[in-house]
Amino acid sequence: MINIPKLLYEAVAKEFKDYGGPWLYYLLALYISLPLLAYYIIPTLTANPMKFTKRKSISIIVLGDLGHSPRMRYHALSLSKYEYVVNLVGYIESDIPIEIIDDPNIELYDIKMIKNQFNLPFVVFAAYKVMFQVVSIFQLLFQLKGSNYIMIQNPPSLPLLLMVVVFTKLFSRRTKLVIDWHNLNYTILNLKYNNLNHPMVKFLKWYEKSLSGYADLNLTVTEQMKSFLVNEFNVESEKIITLYDRPNERFQPQKFGNDDIQQQFPNIDMLMSGIPDNESYKIIISSTSFTPDEDFNILLDALVLYQKDMQSDRLLPPILCVITGKGPMKDQFLSTVRQLDFDPKQIIVKNVWLDPEEYPIMISMAKLGISLHTSSSGIDLPMKIVDMFGCGVPVISLQFPAIGELVKDGVNGLITTKNNQKQDQSTQVYQLLKQALMDNNLYQTIKNGAMEETKLRWDQNWTKCLASTFK
Repeated sequence: MINIPKLLYEAVAKEFKDYGGPWLYYLLALYISLPLLAYYIIPTLTANPMKFTKRKSISIIVLGDLGHSPRMRYHALSLSKYEYVVNLVGYIESDIPIEIIDDPNIELYDIKMIKNQFNLPFVVFAAYKVMFQVVSIFQLLFQLKGSNYIMIQNPPSLPLLLMVVVFTKLFSRRTKLVIDWHNLNYTILNLKYNNLNHPMVKFLKWYEKSLSGYADLNLTVTEQMKSFLVNEFNVESEKIITLYDRPNERFQPQKFGNDDIQQQFPNIDMLMSGIPDNESYKIIISSTSFTPDEDFNILLDALVLYQKDMQSDRLLPPILCVITGKGPMKDQFLSTVRQLDFDPKQIIVKNVWLDPEEYPIMISMAKLGISLHTSSSGIDLPMKIVDMFGCGVPVISLQFPAIGELVKDGVNGLITTKNNQKQDQSTQVYQLLKQALMDNNLYQTIKNGAMEETKLRWDQNWTKCLASTFK
């Protein structure tokens, strides 16, 4: 049996090893918590409860940027079509698609983002952030009390999952809890420690496992994740539905002339107009948040091998590699690109940030998509591939356990063989890239397979899997 107090003690002790005695932090926590308790928590708990409305309602909560949470936005749109009142809650840090903003059944609620502006020690800032989130989210939960359902995205689950369990069991007992499992929180944390026996990792696994049993319904993105919840977390199989990600209507195969792009899509026009003879380049595309679970050096090393091969094989076409997105490791990536100093007549690598309306257009212009996602758990799937398939673009993907549930090797894309060595992965990506660009029969096969993927859309799949549950 896991000794949770001991785990917490060991974890906190480890983080505090470079600081003095703990009393300073106890006093600081008390100092911070008293005004929050007096001005927010007590008034929230004693406020008059809201009544259940005649129309069904659901509160969808994400402790993340709603602009980068497509699956949860898609849930909101699907439920709106069934005349639900949808409260969509999360950080609003980037543009929200116009179909969300214009939907009369969807109400947006912004969670204030807390940043470490004063460079506090990690543990102090983390404690303050969690405390602030607890207060602000509890306020929102009581404000939205009366929802028939609360749906939360996992990860992140700390402290949201615990708060919603407490709220639904103590204060809003008629509200059902739905957890949408995109991945496993503890495996993401393990990217930092690389040790499943680390006290913090073990605690977070216990936290997810213990609280998952309180959900009335669990949604998973793969069958392998469903099996994991049943076998490892002891969740009842009857309470789990696998809902595969599918593209929504914005992601379609599209063709635009240069004049259309120039007039309608300024960011794409700026990218393409700066490249002489850009029509001779084969566009490959990938999107990323520039986080540690994707090693873009694999792609860059593959491009180095491709450029080296161009010296002896003049039939190889030049490549424009477009990477969309931004994140903490973006500057490191761009620095590596500058150091590699690709010959622009052979290889061009560009990082762009696109509006929601431009992103599907840029994908449609690509010959191939590249996915370097390997999954911290091995049992989730990258949304970027779903978007690429929506636009009819075949994909080259790294191998990991669940990828076969989305990419069919030689049918709608190409998958590397399992290998944990970065050098070998780069070689395989280079070889698959060269094959796809030079073997017309192979490319046409996977292109046709990708076009088949455009036929099944999010609304169709959601209706098939969940409509009867939420009627």
